[in-house]
Amino acid sequence: MKNGFVTWLCSLCFSLFIVNCPLLYAKPPIVKETAPLVIEVPKFAVKTLSCGMKVLFLKDDELPLVSVNLLIPGGQVQDPEGKEGLANLMCPLLRDGGAGKFTAEGFDQELEGRAASMDAAAEKENFSANFKCLAGDLPRVLELFADMVRRPAFDLKRFETAKTNSLDSLNRLTDTPDNLTRALFSRVLMGHSPYGHLATPKILTALTRDDVSRFYAENFGPRGAVLAVTGKFDEDQVASQLEGLFSGWKNQSEVPARPDAQPLGPAIYFYPKDVSQVFIRWGVPGLKRHDPKDIPLQVANYTLGGSGFSSRLMGQIRSNRGLAYFVDSFSIPYDVRGVFESVGGTRPDAVGEYLKLMFGVMEEFAKEGPTDKELDEAKRSMIEEFAYNFESSYKLAPYKASLDFHGYPADYLEKYRASVKAVTREQATRAAQAILSQKDWVLVVCGPASLEKDLSAFGKVVKVISLFEPLGNRP
Repeated sequence: MKNGFVTWLCSLCFSLFIVNCPLLYAKPPIVKETAPLVIEVPKFAVKTLSCGMKVLFLKDDELPLVSVNLLIPGGQVQDPEGKEGLANLMCPLLRDGGAGKFTAEGFDQELEGRAASMDAAAEKENFSANFKCLAGDLPRVLELFADMVRRPAFDLKRFETAKTNSLDSLNRLTDTPDNLTRALFSRVLMGHSPYGHLATPKILTALTRDDVSRFYAENFGPRGAVLAVTGKFDEDQVASQLEGLFSGWKNQSEVPARPDAQPLGPAIYFYPKDVSQVFIRWGVPGLKRHDPKDIPLQVANYTLGGSGFSSRLMGQIRSNRGLAYFVDSFSIPYDVRGVFESVGGTRPDAVGEYLKLMFGVMEEFAKEGPTDKELDEAKRSMIEEFAYNFESSYKLAPYKASLDFHGYPADYLEKYRASVKAVTREQATRAAQAILSQKDWVLVVCGPASLEKDLSAFGKVVKVISLFEPLGNRP
C-alpha cells in the first residue's frame, strides 16, 4: 500500500508539473535556423460556433496535453461608474465560486482530481478564461470550463473572501513605489475615462454579490469572443463538444465605442515616500490599434528605450552616467489612444540629472529619429526576436487568438517581419515625432518629500497624498 501510494503521488506531481509548465516540455520551436532565418507559421483550423464564438485549433501531438484560452470583449473598462473594481472582483469568482451543479469545494475537487488548472482574469479591454489539462481528461474538463463560463454560482462565502483579498491588494498598492506609480500613472495619463478609473476601498467595501451577478449577466457572453484550443486532441470531437456546450449562449451587451482619454497634464504628480529608489514614469497618449504608425513606432522605440542596454535611454542614463538602476520605454495600443511610457528608477540625489537627460534624449529623438545604423540594428533584432513567439504551440496559439480577437489581418504573422523590414528612417522618425512632440505629457514620481523642489524645475508639481482622492480639475 505504501509503495502504491508513493507511485500514485509521484505520478500526480509529475502531471501537475507538466500541465502547469507546458512550455518547458513543449516540442522544439517551429523555427528553422537556416540562412536567412525561416519561420514556419502553422495553419490554424477555424470554426465558428452557432452562438457566434470563433474557435481556433492548433494541434500538437508531441505531449498528451491540452491548453484552452478564451477572450471576451469588455474587461475593466466596463466597470460602472461608482462601482469600479467589479471586473477584477468577478473574474476570480468565476473560478473559485462554484459552477453548474458543483459547490465551490466540489468544483475545486473536480479539477484537483484531474491535475487540471483553470483561471479567469480581467484586463483593460477584455475578460479571459483558460485551462490546462491532460489530453485524456479534456472532455470532462471542457464541461467544467463551460460551467465556469456559462453557469458560475458566485458562492457567497467565496465572494466575501474575494472582496477581502481585493481590499487587501488595494490597500497594499502604496507599499512599493513600482505598484504605487503604476496605479497613479494610469489615473493621470488616462484622465477621467474608464481607462483611468481605480477602485477605492470605500467603493469595494460597498460592492455586493448581486452587483457581481448583474455585471456578469450584462458583460459575459459570446459576442466577439475567440477561443483557442492547443495540444493533443481530436478536432472534430472537440468542435462537436464545444457546439453542444455553448449552443444557446446569449450575447452580452455590446461594448460601447469610447472617446480618447485626456491626460491630466502637462504636470508632475509627486507622491512623497521615503524610499531608497525613486520610481519615475513619464508618458503621453499613444496609438490606437491598427494605426499605420504602429510598426514604425515599434522600430523607433526599439532604439529609444525598448531594447535594453542597446537603447539610447539606457546608454545615456545608465551606461554613460550610472544614474539609473533601469530605464525602459514601451507602447501599448488600445481601442482608444493607448499609452506611450518611459519608466525608470534612480537614487534620490540623481533625480534632477536623470530627468534632464531623459527629456534631452527624447527631445533629440523626436527631432532626428534613429540613425541609419540604429534603424538597421533595430529591424534586424526585431525580426530575429519575433521568432520567440513560435517557441511552442502553447505560446503561439494565445498570441494568434489575441490578434484575431483585436481584428488584425489573418496574415499578420506571415507579414510582420516584412512589415518591419520595410520601415524607413523617415517613417520611424515621423512616428516618433508624432508621439514625443506632444505637450500634454504627465510625469509620476515617488520619492522622498525633499524632491519636490527639484521636480518644480521641470514643470507644475501636484503633490498626491492619496491614490484614491480626485486628481486634476477636469470634470
